[in-house]
Amino acid sequence: MASCQGCGTDLLSQDRFCKNCGAPVAASVEDLADTRPFDPSAPRVATVPTGSLDPGSPRYAHAASTYPMPQSSSPLHHPFSFIRNLFGQKMFLLLGSFLLLLFIGTGAIVGREVVRARRAQRAENAREIERSRRARQVKQAEVARRSMEEAIQNAMGFVPDALVPAEYPDTQGVFVKNLISDDSPAAVATIQAGDVLTALGDQPVRDSSELGRMLNSTKPGTELAVKLLRDEETVSARIRIGSQTVPPFQSKINPRDQGFLGAGDVGRRCCIPGTKRWGLEIHRIVDNSPADLSGLQLGDVITEFDKQIIRTPEELARRIHAVKPRSKVKVKFYRGNSEQTVELIMGHGW
Repeated sequence: MASCQGCGTDLLSQDRFCKNCGAPVAASVEDLADTRPFDPSAPRVATVPTGSLDPGSPRYAHAASTYPMPQSSSPLHHPFSFIRNLFGQKMFLLLGSFLLLLFIGTGAIVGREVVRARRAQRAENAREIERSRRARQVKQAEVARRSMEEAIQNAMGFVPDALVPAEYPDTQGVFVKNLISDDSPAAVATIQAGDVLTALGDQPVRDSSELGRMLNSTKPGTELAVKLLRDEETVSARIRIGSQTVPPFQSKINPRDQGFLGAGDVGRRCCIPGTKRWGLEIHRIVDNSPADLSGLQLGDVITEFDKQIIRTPEELARRIHAVKPRSKVKVKFYRGNSEQTVELIMGHGW
């Protein structure tokens, strides 16, 4: 006797369904066996289904689902597949790691070059700004210097210049390069080219900037005492300060009316033998020029031109241009230890 698997009710051998819950009874092996091959003359017994195929029947049972069995592979397939998969994963990881390192390295190199380029550009920009600033300062200083020199020329009547340390190693002051004209305040005060202005009024003068500041606080027309260093001797004089904005009168000389000497490349020299005087040494003479025809030679030291004491090349050039061509001029010079005088006829400056 069997029992219902659903509710546990005892079932008879001929029952196919539980009388209590209606659950189908599991088929036995005998019900499913076909004995015709053993007894062909026996009538065929139909097998009773364990449930109805009609979905509307209360005894409907779903057909059992079947699933394909997985194909078992060869025992050797598993190690090879594992090795292949492991090798492929390692290669993928190595390749990925290599590409990642390559990307990072390339990015680092590119980034470093970009940083270097930016630093170089910033440094170049900073240098350019510094060069521009220095050029601007130099230009401003040059403009201020020219303005200051122009104010000194107008107010005092001479062209100022800085002292050459080799000529005046222990002296401070303003060097008189040349006079503006023979009627300028400096010329009236008997200041000569080659003098060193060391004091104005009761104040010492150390350079052109200091002299310019003194003139800014001095009214035009004021007469002041000056101290000068001339041939290593201190000379005193008095000068009437002119206007800083109005230049002294100087006549315009046509180039055709300017004289020509022919003694070129003259340089300051100290001292005249037996004295402490400065002069101009001749370094070049133009052929067939008045200087050449008069007998001047290289190495001669000019001390006077047309009765005017000469100590600077600029003053000599001013004096030469002021003399008309074909005029007779006396020139004093030293040749060695002897002082000589020569009279020559001036040439044309054009």
